[in-house]
Amino acid sequence: MMNIKIVGLGGIGSALLEFVGRYLNYSDFTGVITLVDGKDYKQKNSERQFFNQFGNKAQSKEQEIVQRFRNLNVKSFPEYITQKNISTVIENGDIIFVCVDNHITRKLISDYASTLQDVIVISGGNDWIDGNVQIFAKEGGRKIRPSLTDYHPEIEVPDDRSPDTMSCEELAKSEPQLFFANLSAAIIMSWVLYGILTSKEVPKESEIYFDITQLSINAVQRAVPEN
Repeated sequence: MMNIKIVGLGGIGSALLEFVGRYLNYSDFTGVITLVDGKDYKQKNSERQFFNQFGNKAQSKEQEIVQRFRNLNVKSFPEYITQKNISTVIENGDIIFVCVDNHITRKLISDYASTLQDVIVISGGNDWIDGNVQIFAKEGGRKIRPSLTDYHPEIEVPDDRSPDTMSCEELAKSEPQLFFANLSAAIIMSWVLYGILTSKEVPKESEIYFDITQLSINAVQRAVPEN
């Protein structure tokens, strides 16, 4: 049975959950959707995010989604992903949506996924008007799509900090984000999931770039580097 993990429920993750949840609720999906985030929802986030209540994002979204999409099995993990807890969250056979805003968490998830036999990681991120989606996959212990770090030195050697080590004041000083860019990343990540579920194959393209002011989207096929 395939399970889905959504790590990060900010501008991208909260939009993605709406799209994916609505689609899976009316499908034959029988797995568990686990929502992972250690951050609380605050009023200042309302221009890009919708939550029914304040408090931890993962728990708030769990309560909201189980009421609206009653065919889904949704659970929350109200903590940030760390070296200590990642093995309790991410498991072999998972599809993992990475919707975080820091490279150190992307690297942590990518490195841990590299130790599993079968896993798909779909990571999305954006700046103000552009962004990208990466697809990393392993089948039978063999890497079939590049990891998140293979072509991105900024992820391989991150210069940011894990959110679990940051103060509330530091977490509040996030870079400004545009809702339309968040939405674009979430939509493309949804496309990837749909393709995987309907074709039973991982797309050959491992990275998709978009720019909303240029009205452009570009999918790139990259080779898996030799060890």
